[in-house]
Amino acid sequence: MDSRTQTVVKICSPADIVGVVPFRVGFHPTESIVLLCLQGSRRRDRLVLRQDLVDAEDEPALAADLVERVALIGADEALLICYTADADPEPGCADASARLARGRLVDAVRTGLRGRGIAVPEALLVRDRRWWSYLCGDPDCCPAEGTPLPEGLTPAAGRLAAAAVADGQAVLADRDELARSILPARNPVAREVRWQAVRAAMAWHDDLIGRGGTALARRSTVALVRNLLDRWSSGSRGLSADEAARVVVGLEHRPTRDEVGTLLLESDRGVFLALLVALTRHVDGSLAAPLCSVLAWVAHANGDGALANVAVERALRAQPGYELALLIEEGLDRMITPAEVLRLTRCVRDEMRVRSA
Repeated sequence: MDSRTQTVVKICSPADIVGVVPFRVGFHPTESIVLLCLQGSRRRDRLVLRQDLVDAEDEPALAADLVERVALIGADEALLICYTADADPEPGCADASARLARGRLVDAVRTGLRGRGIAVPEALLVRDRRWWSYLCGDPDCCPAEGTPLPEGLTPAAGRLAAAAVADGQAVLADRDELARSILPARNPVAREVRWQAVRAAMAWHDDLIGRGGTALARRSTVALVRNLLDRWSSGSRGLSADEAARVVVGLEHRPTRDEVGTLLLESDRGVFLALLVALTRHVDGSLAAPLCSVLAWVAHANGDGALANVAVERALRAQPGYELALLIEEGLDRMITPAEVLRLTRCVRDEMRVRSA
C-alpha cells in the first residue's frame, strides 16, 4: 500500500521492490540504505526509511539506529535495498566475509532486526542498473554479474507512477532536488514580485483584523485555502503571487495555521501536498516557517517522510527554534506513524471546535 496515493500494488519480484522505491521515497536514491517496513498478515507497506550510507567505521551505529527505528514503527517484516557505487570486496581482503558491497552493514541490520523478531525476506544491492541479492547466492536465479533492471516500469511501479501523475507528483533525481523543489526562484525580479505581494497581503490582513478581529482574518485565510484546494482538485492549478502571499501571511497566526493543517482530514492529500509545495515557492525568509511546518505535517500524515524532512529543515532555517517544526522533527525521529499523525490532527480539530463553541 502506498500511503501517499492509497494505491494498492502487489510486489512480486526484486525488480518490483526496486521499481517502487523511488515513488515511495520521492526521488531516486543514491549511496543510500532503504527499508520498506511491512505490517500485518497482508504485509502492507506502512512506512519507508532512507538513510545516507556512512563510512565503514560508522556502520554499526547506523545499523543500530535503523533497527531501533524499524522496531518503533512496529514492523513485522522489512525489505532492505542498498544503493551504492562501491565495488564488491576483493577475495582475500579484510572484508572477504562480505560477498557484496556493504555486506557487513546489511548483515548488521538483518541480525539486529532478527533479534527484535522482525524478518527480512529480501535484501538487495542496486548498482549500475543491476540488482543482486544479499540473501541468495544461487547462480541460476542470482548470477554473479547481477540481474539487469527492467528498461521500463514493472506493473507495480507503473501503477504508482500513474497515481503520482494524477496527484501532480514527480520522482526527482535526488534528495537535493527534492529540497530545491520547495524553494522560491532567486532572481531579483521574482523576489521583488513576492515582496510586493507580501506587503499587499499584510495590508489585507490588517484590514480584516480591523473589521472583525483575528477571527475574521482566520476565517478568510482558511476560506482562501479551501477555494484553492477546490480549484486545484478540478484541475485548474494556477496560483498567483497575491493568493500565495495572503495564505503565507495568514499562517503567521497560530490558530489559522493549525486549522489549515487540519484540512488534510477532508482533502485529497495528494492535491493538498501539491498546493503546499507550490506555495513554498512564493515565500521568502522567516515567513517560510509556518507554511513549511504545515507542509511537513501533511507530508508526514501522508507517509512522505522525505518531503516532511526537507520541509522541516527549511522551516528551521527560516526560524530556528520554531516550535511546530521542532515537534514534527521529533515525531519523525521517533518514527511516529502516519496513522498517529492523523489521530493527533483529529484531536487538534476537536480542540479547536470546543474553543470556538
